[in-house]
Amino acid sequence: MVLSDEKYQMKIKQGRVNISFENQLLRIALLIGLLPMAFLFYALYHHELSIFLKIMLFFLLLVTVFYGAFLIRKKVIVQFRTSANLITAMQAGDHAIRANHLESEGALKEFNQVFNGLSLALAEQQLISRERQILLDKITQQIDVAIIAVDKNSHIILMNPAAEKLFSYRFDEVAGWPISTLGLQDVLTHENRQVTEFEVKAHKKKVFIHTDEYLEQGERKKLIFITDIQTLLHEEERQAWQKLLRVLSHEINNSLTPIASLSDTLIRLIVNQKALATEQNIDENNGSVSSISANNTSVDGSSIDNTELFDDLEEGLAVIAERAQSLNEFLLRYQEFSCLPKPEKTLFDLTNLLKSMLLLFDDHNIRLSGQPLIIYADEKQLKQVLVNLIKNSQQAMLANNKGVITIDWQQNDDIVEINICDQGTGISNSDNIFVPFYTTKVDGCGIGLVFSRQILVNHGGSLTLANRDDCQGAVAYIVLPIHLS
Repeated sequence: MVLSDEKYQMKIKQGRVNISFENQLLRIALLIGLLPMAFLFYALYHHELSIFLKIMLFFLLLVTVFYGAFLIRKKVIVQFRTSANLITAMQAGDHAIRANHLESEGALKEFNQVFNGLSLALAEQQLISRERQILLDKITQQIDVAIIAVDKNSHIILMNPAAEKLFSYRFDEVAGWPISTLGLQDVLTHENRQVTEFEVKAHKKKVFIHTDEYLEQGERKKLIFITDIQTLLHEEERQAWQKLLRVLSHEINNSLTPIASLSDTLIRLIVNQKALATEQNIDENNGSVSSISANNTSVDGSSIDNTELFDDLEEGLAVIAERAQSLNEFLLRYQEFSCLPKPEKTLFDLTNLLKSMLLLFDDHNIRLSGQPLIIYADEKQLKQVLVNLIKNSQQAMLANNKGVITIDWQQNDDIVEINICDQGTGISNSDNIFVPFYTTKVDGCGIGLVFSRQILVNHGGSLTLANRDDCQGAVAYIVLPIHLS
């Protein structure tokens, strides 16, 4: 019967267990050998042999018994220590060592074969575990989902590269820190699956959070999976607007085409009628006879001057044609948004780009703050975004002649952040600023911000607008990857 450590120690204290297993075998072997030897010595004592021969035989038998007993003890010790060494090697993860079963037979051979089979099975299992661990590490490293593991005290014990990129922290910087460092202190107390919005370096991001639990050495720990769905939502929103735009464009164009055509036809007819009426008036003034149509004759037969009527009709039809053309151009601008070309990226200096853009504006109220920085992007598209944002800032500061627009940029790991701050009226309705067709400008079409954000999304970046905290005004946050991709 196997005794636990506590019971074994108690037995030792009581004196009931004080002999090792090999010494017990030695005693049994000696007992088995000495008992027959005692009977043999008794027989030799009564046999008629010389005393010298009797002593020699007794000594030889005694040495044989003791040698056999100690040999048994030695073989048992060697086997146990060999098995112990094999088990120790297995515990250390070395499964290449095998027990020798070629020279032995019987139960020991079966034991060694079973032991070798166990070692081989553990080696295969260890190989499979290592391969799966490598596969899991590669998936964790490459997956876009941010993964964070925390212990029972809500301290960070794991962050994959996606989480490092999302929170702009390296794992070795926050290892062992509380989860509140990342602003996720409330996540572990909420439901397992939820869509939420939180700030990462002053930028609000909408994410899907999923929490789960796992056991490690009997300790319960938690995993937090964070999927950045902001880009996905923007793409779904853009596709929805594109589908709506295609339907609207089809229906509106079907109406605009005949309206524009009829307007042009009616304008030409009116011009011709005006010319005809002018000729008739000239003939009447010269005393010539001309037939006047009923439309040009009053009830009492008097002639009416239709010049003013023709002018009004021509002006009204011109307005109809102009508005139809304007609406057509409006739709064309939105079609450009839906057919935005892919960025043609090149290396260029962001500082030089911003300095060259100042020539397009009244640069006395624009301040640049940043170091020379080489980025990889589509220079023309990025310039279009910056021009649009600066124009918005200037229009927001029409009532503040002393306002200043500050443009600063900096590199943070593998991204570049560009901030455009103004001192204008600020954002009154932040929920609709990226909604197509929505605008607060008299002559705006509600596409500039949507167009700008889509350009940055195509670059793998983002655009966020918010009101300033330090003073009245708004700030546009541009985030772009700086690496070659």
